[in-house]
Amino acid sequence: MKVHRDILANLAERRRLERRERDARRGRLGRGRFDQLVRELAGVIRLAFEAGATGSLFGLEGPLRHGIRADLCLQGWHWHDADQMARELMDEAFKAVRATRPSWNEGQREWTVEAGTLIERTRCAHCGKPLPEGHHKFCRTTCANVYHSRLSRLKDGAETAVVRIAVRVMT
Repeated sequence: MKVHRDILANLAERRRLERRERDARRGRLGRGRFDQLVRELAGVIRLAFEAGATGSLFGLEGPLRHGIRADLCLQGWHWHDADQMARELMDEAFKAVRATRPSWNEGQREWTVEAGTLIERTRCAHCGKPLPEGHHKFCRTTCANVYHSRLSRLKDGAETAVVRIAVRVMT
Protein backbone atom coordinates (compact mmCIF):
# COMPACT_ATOMS: atom_id res chain seq x y z
CA MET A 1 0.00 0.00 0.00
CA LYS A 2 2.79 2.41 0.88
CA VAL A 3 4.49 1.84 -2.49
CA HIS A 4 1.19 2.53 -4.25
CA ARG A 5 0.72 5.74 -2.24
CA ASP A 6 4.29 6.81 -3.03
CA ILE A 7 3.76 6.25 -6.73
CA LEU A 8 0.55 8.29 -6.70
CA ALA A 9 2.24 11.07 -4.75
CA ASN A 10 5.14 11.06 -7.22
CA LEU A 11 2.74 11.30 -10.18
CA ALA A 12 0.81 14.12 -8.54
CA GLU A 13 4.06 16.00 -7.86
CA ARG A 14 5.21 15.52 -11.46
CA ARG A 15 1.87 16.81 -12.78
CA ARG A 16 2.05 19.80 -10.45
CA LEU A 17 5.58 20.66 -11.68
CA GLU A 18 4.54 20.29 -15.33
CA ARG A 19 1.55 22.56 -14.67
CA ARG A 20 3.86 25.13 -13.06
CA GLU A 21 6.23 25.02 -16.06
CA ARG A 22 3.31 25.44 -18.47
CA ASP A 23 1.90 28.31 -16.42
CA ALA A 24 5.37 29.93 -16.30
CA ARG A 25 5.58 29.80 -20.11
CA ARG A 26 2.08 31.21 -20.39
CA GLY A 27 3.00 33.83 -17.79
CA ARG A 28 5.76 35.04 -20.09
CA LEU A 29 3.09 35.58 -22.71
CA GLY A 30 0.51 36.89 -20.27
CA ARG A 31 -2.82 35.21 -19.60
CA GLY A 32 -4.83 37.91 -21.37
CA ARG A 33 -2.59 37.82 -24.43
CA PHE A 34 -2.68 34.01 -24.45
CA ASP A 35 -6.49 33.98 -24.42
CA GLN A 36 -6.65 36.70 -27.08
CA LEU A 37 -4.30 34.76 -29.38
CA VAL A 38 -6.34 31.59 -28.89
CA ARG A 39 -9.53 33.45 -29.87
CA GLU A 40 -7.85 34.94 -32.96
CA LEU A 41 -6.36 31.60 -34.00
CA ALA A 42 -9.73 29.87 -33.56
CA GLY A 43 -11.35 32.54 -35.70
CA VAL A 44 -8.78 32.13 -38.47
CA ILE A 45 -9.07 28.33 -38.36
CA ARG A 46 -12.86 28.43 -38.49
CA LEU A 47 -12.94 31.09 -41.24
CA ALA A 48 -10.46 29.23 -43.47
CA PHE A 49 -12.37 25.97 -43.09
CA GLU A 50 -15.79 27.50 -43.71
CA ALA A 51 -14.47 29.38 -46.76
CA GLY A 52 -13.16 26.10 -48.18
CA ALA A 53 -9.53 27.27 -48.09
CA THR A 54 -8.60 24.17 -46.06
CA GLY A 55 -9.89 20.62 -46.24
CA SER A 56 -10.06 20.25 -42.46
CA LEU A 57 -9.84 22.35 -39.34
CA PHE A 58 -6.19 21.24 -39.09
CA GLY A 59 -5.32 22.60 -42.55
CA LEU A 60 -3.45 25.66 -41.25
CA GLU A 61 -1.82 23.99 -38.25
CA GLY A 62 1.70 23.91 -39.72
CA PRO A 63 1.85 27.48 -41.04
CA LEU A 64 0.20 28.96 -37.95
CA ARG A 65 2.45 27.07 -35.54
CA HIS A 66 5.50 28.07 -37.57
CA GLY A 67 4.45 31.73 -37.59
CA ILE A 68 3.82 31.82 -33.85
CA ARG A 69 7.11 30.08 -33.10
CA ALA A 70 9.03 32.41 -35.42
CA ASP A 71 7.48 35.53 -33.86
CA LEU A 72 8.28 34.33 -30.36
CA CYS A 73 11.87 33.53 -31.38
CA LEU A 74 12.21 37.03 -32.81
CA GLN A 75 11.03 38.34 -29.43
CA GLY A 76 13.94 36.53 -27.76
CA TRP A 77 12.34 33.24 -26.75
CA HIS A 78 14.39 30.04 -26.97
CA TRP A 79 13.27 27.82 -29.85
CA HIS A 80 12.07 24.98 -27.60
CA ASP A 81 10.03 27.32 -25.39
CA ALA A 82 8.57 29.08 -28.43
CA ASP A 83 7.65 25.72 -29.98
CA GLN A 84 5.98 24.55 -26.75
CA MET A 85 3.99 27.79 -26.53
CA ALA A 86 2.97 27.56 -30.19
CA ARG A 87 1.79 23.98 -29.59
CA GLU A 88 -0.20 25.02 -26.51
CA LEU A 89 -1.80 27.93 -28.38
CA MET A 90 -2.77 25.68 -31.28
CA ASP A 91 -4.12 22.97 -28.94
CA GLU A 92 -6.32 25.52 -27.18
CA ALA A 93 -7.49 26.97 -30.50
CA PHE A 94 -8.46 23.49 -31.74
CA LYS A 95 -10.37 22.89 -28.51
CA ALA A 96 -12.17 26.20 -29.06
CA VAL A 97 -13.34 25.13 -32.54
CA ARG A 98 -14.11 21.62 -31.25
CA ALA A 99 -11.75 19.97 -33.72
CA THR A 100 -11.02 16.28 -33.19
CA ARG A 101 -8.02 14.66 -34.79
CA PRO A 102 -8.68 11.80 -37.17
CA SER A 103 -7.30 8.39 -36.31
CA TRP A 104 -4.07 7.28 -37.91
CA ASN A 105 -5.97 5.08 -40.38
CA GLU A 106 -8.27 7.94 -41.40
CA GLY A 107 -5.19 9.92 -42.39
CA GLN A 108 -4.04 7.30 -44.89
CA ARG A 109 -4.96 7.05 -48.56
CA GLU A 110 -6.48 3.62 -48.00
CA TRP A 111 -9.10 5.09 -45.67
CA THR A 112 -11.46 5.65 -48.58
CA VAL A 113 -11.57 1.88 -49.04
CA GLU A 114 -12.38 1.31 -45.35
CA ALA A 115 -15.03 4.03 -45.52
CA GLY A 116 -16.75 2.22 -48.39
CA THR A 117 -15.55 4.28 -51.33
CA LEU A 118 -14.11 2.13 -54.09
CA ILE A 119 -10.88 3.10 -55.82
CA GLU A 120 -10.01 1.62 -59.17
CA ARG A 121 -6.26 1.24 -59.28
CA THR A 122 -4.29 0.88 -62.45
CA ARG A 123 -0.83 1.05 -60.83
CA CYS A 124 0.89 -0.75 -57.96
CA ALA A 125 0.46 1.05 -54.61
CA HIS A 126 4.13 0.45 -53.80
CA CYS A 127 6.26 0.72 -56.95
CA GLY A 128 3.85 2.43 -59.35
CA LYS A 129 4.17 -0.16 -62.15
CA PRO A 130 1.02 -1.08 -64.10
CA LEU A 131 -1.04 -3.75 -62.35
CA PRO A 132 -1.15 -7.16 -64.04
CA GLU A 133 -4.51 -8.74 -64.83
CA GLY A 134 -6.27 -9.94 -61.66
CA HIS A 135 -4.19 -7.75 -59.29
CA HIS A 136 -6.05 -4.97 -57.50
CA LYS A 137 -3.42 -3.14 -55.44
CA PHE A 138 0.07 -4.61 -55.84
CA CYS A 139 1.88 -5.93 -58.89
CA ARG A 140 3.52 -8.77 -56.95
CA THR A 141 3.80 -10.25 -53.47
CA THR A 142 7.15 -8.56 -52.83
CA CYS A 143 5.61 -5.11 -53.27
CA ALA A 144 2.74 -6.01 -50.93
CA ASN A 145 5.13 -7.30 -48.24
CA VAL A 146 7.41 -4.24 -48.43
CA TYR A 147 4.44 -1.87 -48.39
CA HIS A 148 2.78 -3.53 -45.38
CA SER A 149 6.02 -3.81 -43.44
CA ARG A 150 6.72 -0.09 -43.94
CA LEU A 151 3.17 0.71 -42.84
CA SER A 152 3.51 -1.36 -39.67
CA ARG A 153 6.88 0.30 -38.88
CA LEU A 154 5.18 3.68 -39.23
CA LYS A 155 2.31 2.64 -36.96
CA ASP A 156 4.54 1.13 -34.28
CA GLY A 157 7.54 3.44 -34.50
CA ALA A 158 8.70 6.19 -32.21
CA GLU A 159 8.14 9.75 -33.43
CA THR A 160 11.72 10.31 -34.62
CA ALA A 161 11.81 6.97 -36.45
CA VAL A 162 8.47 7.68 -38.12
CA VAL A 163 9.66 11.08 -39.34
CA ARG A 164 12.84 9.49 -40.68
CA ILE A 165 10.83 6.77 -42.51
CA ALA A 166 8.29 9.26 -43.89
CA VAL A 167 10.98 11.64 -45.15
CA ARG A 168 12.86 8.79 -46.79
CA VAL A 169 9.66 7.62 -48.53
CA MET A 170 8.79 11.11 -49.84
CA THR A 171 12.20 11.71 -51.41
